[in-house]
Amino acid sequence: MLKTNIDNIANPSSGLIIIGILKGYLKHPKSFFIKTILTFKKFKKSIEMDLPKEFINSSGLIAWLYIRLKKEVGKEKAFEIIRATILCSGLAVQQANFRNVEAERTFKNLVKYQKRVKNEGTTKLNKMEIIEETESKYVYKVTKCMFYEFFKYLKVPELTTIMCSIDNAIFNTYSPEKITFHHDGINNRMVDGARECMFVIENNES
Repeated sequence: MLKTNIDNIANPSSGLIIIGILKGYLKHPKSFFIKTILTFKKFKKSIEMDLPKEFINSSGLIAWLYIRLKKEVGKEKAFEIIRATILCSGLAVQQANFRNVEAERTFKNLVKYQKRVKNEGTTKLNKMEIIEETESKYVYKVTKCMFYEFFKYLKVPELTTIMCSIDNAIFNTYSPEKITFHHDGINNRMVDGARECMFVIENNES
């Protein structure tokens, strides 16, 4: 039986999740996704940014899926399909990253694993600065977001907001009765035009 622990986290099958969501919107979701995978190699060759292979494979595939969907169903519908798709798969991945199964859901653990995810996952490419860390509040800012820079480079900057939605989903579902997450007001993200992205996590039990 497969078991996970603090150091051996789960690896959700994003491909199956994506196909499952696409089934609700496309007539031939499997063939569309397979063709996306097969043509992705050529798309990757056009990317001239110096980024880790893992990042390009994950974020680049999202962009390529979106670009292909726009031709299939139009920009507005393609965006909403990608939002539904990536939000589900991204949340599954983040549930594993934050050890939601393996560790008790506490404010202390949320802060602990947020820091660890910063060094483990694709977000390690971002630049983060901790502003405040107490028993009641954890505040940090991201001064460089590779998702924003990457999607802007590919001329699909709107996809950045979907990645932000994954942050909202994981932090707001971690322990909603005990922990509150927000961006310290509106328009406090680079995708909104701000110079940095603010993240505020509050412990309502302190």
